[in-house]
Amino acid sequence: MKDSVIVKEFLELVKIDVQSRNERGIADVLKDKLTALGLEVSEDDTATKVGGNAGNIIARLKGEPGIPAVLLSAHMDRVMNAGNITPVVHADTGIITSDGNSILAADNIAGVCAILEGIRKIKANNTPHGDIEIVFSVCEEIGVVGTKHLDFKQLQARIAYVFDAPGRIGRIITQAPTKCKIKVGVQGRSAHAGNEPEKGLNAIRVAAVALSRLKEGRISLNTTANFGSFHAGNSTNVVCDYAEILGEARSTNDYEIEQYLQDVKQIFAAVADEYQTEIEVSMQILYRAFSINETEAIAQIAARAMRNVGIEANFTSGGGGMDGNHFNANGIQAIGVALGYSKNHTPAEQVVIADMVKCGELIQELVKEVYRSVNS
Repeated sequence: MKDSVIVKEFLELVKIDVQSRNERGIADVLKDKLTALGLEVSEDDTATKVGGNAGNIIARLKGEPGIPAVLLSAHMDRVMNAGNITPVVHADTGIITSDGNSILAADNIAGVCAILEGIRKIKANNTPHGDIEIVFSVCEEIGVVGTKHLDFKQLQARIAYVFDAPGRIGRIITQAPTKCKIKVGVQGRSAHAGNEPEKGLNAIRVAAVALSRLKEGRISLNTTANFGSFHAGNSTNVVCDYAEILGEARSTNDYEIEQYLQDVKQIFAAVADEYQTEIEVSMQILYRAFSINETEAIAQIAARAMRNVGIEANFTSGGGGMDGNHFNANGIQAIGVALGYSKNHTPAEQVVIADMVKCGELIQELVKEVYRSVNS
């Protein structure tokens, strides 16, 4: 199994130096691979919109007319890393890890490789299918930015399977949250900390008062919030005159997140009045929540395909966003599919080889099930 094509390809692709906004190296390799497999391949202009060096890759394998098109998706970037990823195959346990000095980038190279393997199987076995569309996106790890700029008019598919979720194979993500980025600027007044501190206003203290009044962590079953970055001051002998706070809020309930964001604004406004200063709060919705019932066709096609290859489907919700958020927001029903990786975004990241290999089979079976849904 460790010598299979998909494993060799995985070991090849994780070694390419890739960052968000720096996907050029892997984009060129994947365009060549898709072209060699007989797909029509293009690249959009997202690079110019995100300040990167590569756009989203869009590929299409033409199929029989009258069969619904299906979209397969994964992202090319990975979380911030130092490069020089050295994957290690553990034949005794059937997993791949890094050498411990970096992430592994199974998130999301496992998804990329599964899709490539699925296409190879479809072609090798002359599997009947309608049009198969592929999107390999950029800048997913910095707020699902790449597919925000995707030209959805280029896509015919109305259903999409996003191979970008942690967990053992069989896990299907049918719900993911809205995410809002929060930035707060707190104005203070500088003064010499020893000679005339009473003339100053410590922005750090003002910010701390506001933060102490905010709900944070798990707000409800649907909603979470976190203020994880605080920047202020350069010296202890000057009263700090400015502080910047960065946070986020996520929710699968749009009403709840709007209420929470209003609370954030009101609390900072009240503290600004209390200290007679200015506090600027800006909020940006990065992507919107989606929720798909497991009885819907897209989910049942996935469940049947899994049963056909000996996998038990497990429908669940996810706590993070994915390209599927933007697909759903633009009229393409999308669900996430787990690939067998875990501990992603850390040096302990790993992927189960058998799960990744099985995902290649699953993709072929998904295509078969879409075909059967019309011809049964």
